[in-house]
Amino acid sequence: ITLMAGINALVGGIMGMNQSQVRTIMAYSAIGHIGWMLSLLAVYKPYVSITYFLVYSILITPLFLTFMHFNIYTVKHMNKISSKNLGYHLAVIIMLLSLGGLPPLTGFMPKLMTIMIMSEAMQPIMFMLIAGSVMNLFFYLNIAINMLFSTSTLKPLKPMKDNIVSAIILATATLSLGLSPLIMS
Repeated sequence: ITLMAGINALVGGIMGMNQSQVRTIMAYSAIGHIGWMLSLLAVYKPYVSITYFLVYSILITPLFLTFMHFNIYTVKHMNKISSKNLGYHLAVIIMLLSLGGLPPLTGFMPKLMTIMIMSEAMQPIMFMLIAGSVMNLFFYLNIAINMLFSTSTLKPLKPMKDNIVSAIILATATLSLGLSPLIMS
């Protein structure tokens, strides 16, 4: 199981590098995250693996809702978000970076817990997991940088319409900044 966990992380990172379809990128990212969860199961830590899965689910669900709401299928379509509202734009960037595991965002904390648990026994697998995670972070940073610098049509922040999608997106992005200390305690 441990070797499969490391391979999952590497495959997810390598295969996601040159993708342009957002759903494909998310699928390969999910493969990488499954590697992290499998590594926790391999060291008999199922509760930590479930915590990792819950944090991952909380981060990925609003992104899928956003992509569905704006009909986003490729990375080039991500600029649709910025033309609607600056709040959506920044929220999606924060969630992408958190999903990639950028410290100190919430998506980094399950990875840090995994590293702390596995650091003593399984260093080669940890190297594979971290290498796959760095590749995932690379393509999420690439998307975020493209979203930040390729748009000149940002509209000023205005109140969002009261609907469930906007509430979930902004709440998750906000929580992504502040849940990190709570997860570690």
